[in-house]
Amino acid sequence: MSKPRRVYDGVEVPCTDPITYMMPYIMPRRSDSLIFFNFKLELAKMEAFIRGHQEEMPGLALYHVVFAIIVRCCAEIPQVNRFVSRGRVYQRDRVRLAMTIKKSLSVDAPEGIITPTFEKNSSLKEIFEITKKELEMAIAELDNPQNDVDKLCSVLKKLPGFLLRFIAKWLFRLDERGRLPKSLVNALPFHSSFYVTNVGSIGLPVIYHHLYEFGTVSGFVAIGKKETDTSANRDGEIVRKKVLPMKMVMDERICDGYTFGKAYKLIMKCFEHPEILLEGWKPEVSE
Repeated sequence: MSKPRRVYDGVEVPCTDPITYMMPYIMPRRSDSLIFFNFKLELAKMEAFIRGHQEEMPGLALYHVVFAIIVRCCAEIPQVNRFVSRGRVYQRDRVRLAMTIKKSLSVDAPEGIITPTFEKNSSLKEIFEITKKELEMAIAELDNPQNDVDKLCSVLKKLPGFLLRFIAKWLFRLDERGRLPKSLVNALPFHSSFYVTNVGSIGLPVIYHHLYEFGTVSGFVAIGKKETDTSANRDGEIVRKKVLPMKMVMDERICDGYTFGKAYKLIMKCFEHPEILLEGWKPEVSE
């Protein structure tokens, strides 16, 4: 029996179901395969949890906890940490997240990207520390951009349009075959488990964000600004709750609806009981 194929940070997943096997060929692009999730998560317990751990983790914010929840989902339900490349489904070896940052809230402020990578059993504190370090490095680079991507883009922007189109097509071909230079893959955000955008931090309502055809990102998570939700309880009384709106766009080819449902329930559980994120995920051992 031949060895499973490898590409970038993933290994091919054997598929025995004929319909699942055919899906990447029937829907060859991510833009053909988008599904949309809309959440409103109650914030009372989560905000109390964050306040209660500020001394241990100064600067702990909501997006750190969202990162931890995504890592937990990828650990407990590894199917959501997959991607499709050239008609085949691959399981990732790592949990890598991407997020765009701005140095300050102004139109002309420079932007950067962080791509922290976590072990699947990472605790919230470990995720917080890794993200904090990545953020500090990214902000320092905004003042003195010397990374490989910035240098490459500075060269490419001087080329004529027809040559840039040729190079873009060539990069797409290399990407499809898993042959992009490793330094470029690690520097770019397009080969991550999930891309996260915190539009709430700039006062915007939550959005649906498309997936990219380039790279392997199979999920985009958007965090909106906090809202007050008004609804009636079982007794008919009007109740106001502070909620966090979140929207996700996923590639439906990576797993089935039941698995996405399990991930949804786990997200809800983490917001209801955020203390479970303090301990890293441990696989259940069957006796």
